[in-house]
Amino acid sequence: MKYPSVDSRDARLFQLCREIARICISEEFQRLNREMVKLYRKNGITDPHLVAFQDTLFSLFVETDRYFEGSTEPFN
Repeated sequence: MKYPSVDSRDARLFQLCREIARICISEEFQRLNREMVKLYRKNGITDPHLVAFQDTLFSLFVETDRYFEGSTEPFN
């Protein structure tokens, strides 16, 4: 049985997925996401659940990602 080869980009992507999953199940994410959904609904944002999820994930990811040093290219 052959195993798929994993290059450095695959390893980084797997690491990102693991970090994103950790963030999404955290109490901090759940709390902040609920607050943002309420705020976005109140302000008439289209699809407040999706936008709140994206914004919550982005803010907590940037806050915790030790590799994010102002770069918008995490796969370099």
